Amino acid sequence: RTASVFATLSVVSLVLTGCSDPMELPSDEPAPQISPIVAGPDPSPEPSASAPAIVGGVAKVEVVSREAVATNLKAPWDIAFEPDGSMLVTQRDAATIVRVTDGAKTTLTGPGADYLRAQVENTAESGLLGIALLPTDPNIVYVYMTRENDNVVLRMSLDGTTLSSPTVVLSDIPDHRTHDGGRIAFGPDGYLYVATGDVRQEHLAQRLDTKAGKILRIVANGTTADGMAAPGNPFGTRIWSYGHRNVQGLGWSSDGRMFASEFGEHDIDELNLIVAGGNYGWPDVEGRLGAPSGTQLGETRNGFIYPIVEWSPTSTSSPSGIAVTDEGIYTAALRGEAVFRTQLTEDGIGVTTTLISDLGRIRHIEIGPDGALYVLTNNTDGRGDPKSNDDKIYRVVIAAQ
Repeated sequence: RTASVFATLSVVSLVLTGCSDPMELPSDEPAPQISPIVAGPDPSPEPSASAPAIVGGVAKVEVVSREAVATNLKAPWDIAFEPDGSMLVTQRDAATIVRVTDGAKTTLTGPGADYLRAQVENTAESGLLGIALLPTDPNIVYVYMTRENDNVVLRMSLDGTTLSSPTVVLSDIPDHRTHDGGRIAFGPDGYLYVATGDVRQEHLAQRLDTKAGKILRIVANGTTADGMAAPGNPFGTRIWSYGHRNVQGLGWSSDGRMFASEFGEHDIDELNLIVAGGNYGWPDVEGRLGAPSGTQLGETRNGFIYPIVEWSPTSTSSPSGIAVTDEGIYTAALRGEAVFRTQLTEDGIGVTTTLISDLGRIRHIEIGPDGALYVLTNNTDGRGDPKSNDDKIYRVVIAAQ
């Protein structure tokens, strides 16, 4: 990567390319052997006179402009961009999907919309959560929602503003009023990754016979194969990684590295580098608490993989969605009421700084087709302090300092 790339810093959106039966794997399956991860800031090279300041191999950035491109949303949770730049936004408590085009909002209708309103359970943190469009056919919509007895992934077709009757792609994901995970995203391998929570049953995160406390990887291509375990999964089931408390952020850099944000309990929030079969420690450890003395960020010890970034105490962060570019990872913070930027290099992780801190609770960040960051506030979710015309989606343009 050259200095000129960072000087312009047009953040390029990655093109993320491309059944309900219980998992058969016994709970006493031995933990996988994972090679150690080396993560940490690199020495800072001396910048040339014409290059931007480089720290840890990436440019420092600043906000050039920001504007609200959608207002008066109610507890919005996730965003998916359509090919024309319109945004499909899930509203957690209302159980609706809203299309935002040039600031105008249209609520989707049809049998699928009727199903969502009738079936979504929206107590506390549960409700209508993640949304993702099939990369090869953006008229096929996947959502993650909480029903009366489980969390499910649904597939619907979108024709104009009309959602078809849903097909259940994945069911029997344990549910609770809190800790339901909910982020779904297509990886660069074309498979759908599904983040789940421990649903307040901590021990489930370490069990390999349940979908709770996991990142799942499934087939999602608009066919009857939807919901099956993706080929190459480490245990032959839908599980990709485990030992998670409550993952709500998923993203990839262009070199294939996968990252996930995770809520801690009382002490440590996490940003993790995700590897196939990895055990991320919950509930045996929270961050590096409970780890052997001297355990470093990003290290694997005693079968657990430790975070590459920690926030302590959790009141400074509560990380939800993330957006990943080749120069940084942008993390939405709820209790921290901020957008954090973690420097990302070819060799590891640099420092974490605060990019935005005056919009209230931030639920998610998405990279738009124009390269800007789209920041979704969550002040009307019952825990925030609503501001005028909340909730909002902000378009944030950044550039190298």
